[in-house]
Amino acid sequence: MMEQRGQRATLLCVDGHGASLGMIEVSRRIQMEELGSEPVAYVDALHVEPDQERESAAQGLVDAAAGWAQARGCRVLAADTSLDNQWEQKLHLALGFEEVARKVIYRRALAVPATVYAAVPLTPAPASLPMSDAQAAQMEESIDADDLSWRWPSLVRGVVIVLGIVSFYFTDIFSGDLFVGVLLPVVDVLFVIYLLMLLVSMKYRSKTGAGRRQIDLYQVSNDRE
Repeated sequence: MMEQRGQRATLLCVDGHGASLGMIEVSRRIQMEELGSEPVAYVDALHVEPDQERESAAQGLVDAAAGWAQARGCRVLAADTSLDNQWEQKLHLALGFEEVARKVIYRRALAVPATVYAAVPLTPAPASLPMSDAQAAQMEESIDADDLSWRWPSLVRGVVIVLGIVSFYFTDIFSGDLFVGVLLPVVDVLFVIYLLMLLVSMKYRSKTGAGRRQIDLYQVSNDRE
C-alpha cells in the first residue's frame, strides 16, 4: 500500500469513545471489464464489528470510500461477493450498490510433469503466417538431424563395447607379440574402466531420472517448434 500511495487506502470507523467499529479497504483501478473503460474504485475488504451499530458503521465506511474515490476522479465504486452469500448480496443493495454481473469461473487441472514445467516456461507462442513447403522441409530436416544426434552416443557406445569384447578375445599376455601381448591388454584395462564409468552413469541416471528429464525437455522443445 505504501508503494501505491494515493491508489489504495484503509479507512477506519470509530465511535465517540475511540473504539473501532469497522474498516474498509479501497483501491483505484484503471478499468474493469464489466464497468467500462474509465477508472473505478474497488472495495477490497469491508469489516464491521457485530454490534448494534454495524449497519450504520458499514454505511459510513462505504460513503467515506465513495468520497475518497470521487476525489480521485472515479465515477464508480465497485465491490463483489460470492454467488451463494445471500446476506452480503442484500447488504450491498442496502448500501447503495446495484448488481451488474454474475460470474462462474471454471478450471481444468492438467497433469504436467513438475520437472518439465519448472524447466520450460509455457509462454504463449507468437502468432505467425502459414509455413511454406520449403520451410516445412527445412524444419523436418532439422528435426531429423536432432534425432540422429541423439542416436550417435548409443551407436558409439555399441561400437566401443564390441571392440572391447574383440580385444579381450585376442589378448594373450604371455605372447611375445607387441600388439597381442602389450597393446591389447592396455586396451582391455581401458575398456574395463569405461564399463565401470558406464555402470556408474546408468545407476546415477536411473536414481535421479536425469535421462528422463532430458528426453521430456527434448520432446517439449519439438512441440514448441
